[in-house]
This record gives sequence, structure tokens and C-alpha cells, in this order.
Amino acid sequence: MSALSAGAGASVMRPAPWPIVLTALGAFVLIVAICLAAFGPGEAALQHITRYSARLSFLIFILVLVTGAVATLWPTPLTRWLRRQRRYLGLAFALAHFCHLSALLWLFRHLGASMDLVTMLGGGLAYLLIGLMVLTSNDYAVRKLGAKRWRALHLSGLTYVWLIFMQSYVGRLLSPTPPEPKLIFVVLTALGVGAVLLRFSVRLRERSRSASPA
Repeated sequence: MSALSAGAGASVMRPAPWPIVLTALGAFVLIVAICLAAFGPGEAALQHITRYSARLSFLIFILVLVTGAVATLWPTPLTRWLRRQRRYLGLAFALAHFCHLSALLWLFRHLGASMDLVTMLGGGLAYLLIGLMVLTSNDYAVRKLGAKRWRALHLSGLTYVWLIFMQSYVGRLLSPTPPEPKLIFVVLTALGVGAVLLRFSVRLRERSRSASPA
């Protein structure tokens, strides 16, 4: 995703994205293999595949959100490297989340069920925004859209996807009968909220510095 690149409109040599993207794909394949081996083909395996493929994409999404802030607050070779890979981490997230969608559709087909309209529209918009961010994850799109519109698109997409994740995890946290121990959803929710607070703190720090007299 271009919103994760080192700079809007910057035309620089970048490393090939395939190692990071293929790692995400390999992680999804591993999740499928472990779930099928543990539960056999059937509903239980499919439920676990959808659950843990969502966790995989969420963890990559958190990396996407925090790499810039972490590199600003704690500049090290590792954090700087992660910041340089933001575009490819974004592409890896998109791939992982579309893999999650395929697993979800696989589960619904197995159950002979269908999504309710609210889930379909809300989730469909998230995937549409992810697709638009992927399509504009290149310097050519940044130049054509202009930096301001490009940032607005990617910020809107990231914010909406974050809200979808939080709605899911907070909903399970508040449920009287969550599908897993509540501690899991406490951790996931804390990661999501912490990532946004970290980004916000860095933004405030940058604004205060720019507003300070020379």
C-alpha cells in the first residue's frame, strides 16, 4: 500500500516485495495445514482456519500501522528496515486478508449458510478499500492522484479496516459467551488501540515541533 511507502511521490529504488508477501502466503498455508491436521476436514477445521487467518492479517495490519511511529520513536536498523518495507507489509496484509476471505467463504459454503446483509456490506466495503489501496500502491498512482488525495484514500482505508477489526474484537470481548477466552480479545483489542495511540502520539509530537519557534 502506498500509504506505507517511505514518501509520497518519491521515486526510489525499492527491494522486491516477494519475500514479505510470500511469507504471508506461507503463513496462511501453514495455518490451513495445521488446522486440517488437528481437526480433519470439516467444520471445526474451517472455523479455526477463518479465525487464525484473521489473526494473521490483523498482526500484519498492526505492523503496517506502527512501523513509521516505532521508527520515529526508537530508530534502530530493524525499525528503519521495517519502515522501508511498509508498502510491502501493506501488500502482505492485503494478501493475508483476502486469504481470510477465501477461508470464510469456504466455511459458509460448507455450512450452506450465507452472510447477513450488514456483514456483507460492511465487510465488502473493507475489501473494496483494501483493493483500492493495493491498486494505488505504486509511485505512478501517487503522482496521478496527488499526494493529498492519495493520503486521504489510504488514511480512510486504514481507519475503516481498523474499525472493522475493533468492532469484531470488542464485540467478542463484551459478549457473555465469546468463542474463546476473553483474555485473547483483551490482548487483540489492546494491540489495536495501542497502535492508534502510538501513531497519534507521534503525530502530536511532530505538530508540536513544527509549531515551535526556530
